[in-house]
Amino acid sequence: MKAILLLALSAIILSQSYGFVYADHEGNSHANFQVASQATEVPVITIETDSSSYETGEIINVLGSVSDYDESDPFKNFDVTIRLLAPNNNIISISQIPLNTDGSYSTNIAAQGPLWKLDGDYTISVNHGSDRNASTTFTFIHSESEDEVIEEEVTESIEVSEEELAEKCGEGTHLEDGVCMLDESSESETVSANTGSVPTEGFNSWIYSITFTLLIAFVIAISLFLISRVRGKKTV
Repeated sequence: MKAILLLALSAIILSQSYGFVYADHEGNSHANFQVASQATEVPVITIETDSSSYETGEIINVLGSVSDYDESDPFKNFDVTIRLLAPNNNIISISQIPLNTDGSYSTNIAAQGPLWKLDGDYTISVNHGSDRNASTTFTFIHSESEDEVIEEEVTESIEVSEEELAEKCGEGTHLEDGVCMLDESSESETVSANTGSVPTEGFNSWIYSITFTLLIAFVIAISLFLISRVRGKKTV
């Protein structure tokens, strides 16, 4: 009888131990599965560039995707916003890019212009809605040789334009500060010619006025003479 009771008690203890071990194994397996699922979860939104560094004048290719994009869902069917920041956090550019049917997007940004002044790490970020965003960085190296070429082209164009303007100035003039000005010799000749003509014109006008006055006086004198003759004849 005691042997039977011992066997039954041993069987109960063994079954309970097996149950605990099995339960613990199942719990660990479930936890490991959850950890693996979280580790392999795909990000909702991504962004990347085709290179980690760029120089002045190069093109930056930006691409990424929104994993849960649904074209038929009005709460998810809207553009992404791309923002580019300089190392001092100044905004270089900001734009909205439409998504493709598979949720992907791409755009190009030219690394040139007056806002690209600083060397260093530039940050480019993407937003899809108010709570989903991603960002990446790249290094920009400002090329001074590009600025020198632009400055030389501007200087050459200015010199050519001044030569063309000088050719358009007539004889006796010269180009000064972009305006055709009279030469000193030509200006003095013009002044002397003008001053010499003034007295001549005044003298001619004086002669004309005296001649006209004498003519009128002569006509009046003849008229008076004729009138006196007529009165004399009537008196006789």
